[in-house]
Amino acid sequence: MGEPERELRAEAIRGRLESLRGRDLRDAEVDAEVRQLLAVGEAAIPVLLEQFTQEDETLLAVATQALKAWGEPRPVEPLIALLRDPAVGDLAKALILTVLEKYGLDVNDTELLGLGIDLEEYRVGSLGNGDEGARDG
Repeated sequence: MGEPERELRAEAIRGRLESLRGRDLRDAEVDAEVRQLLAVGEAAIPVLLEQFTQEDETLLAVATQALKAWGEPRPVEPLIALLRDPAVGDLAKALILTVLEKYGLDVNDTELLGLGIDLEEYRVGSLGNGDEGARDG
């Protein structure tokens, strides 16, 4: 498939997903959407990954289920990049972790777990961390 065809297909997928935004889908409806996305193949991956930058729970659910069912090659690196993206919300990051766990990654690995945490708020000497802050000397 050439680049123009791939882009047309991606736009069609975006349009389809946009029609689902805000809807309360039953499990069977989510499954039907997932089957359609899997049938499209690799052209769907970038569009599915885009959904993790959205706050729409329906689109997150469809993208998560589709990626959990995805065969090879799996988009592990782009998902890890999304975990590092500060613009990606907590719900989306939690769902990404479930996808990575399904792929067999150890989501308890400290390299993955600390990615979305802003450690600046836990500086030495800061208050509010349960020990009245760390004290120097």
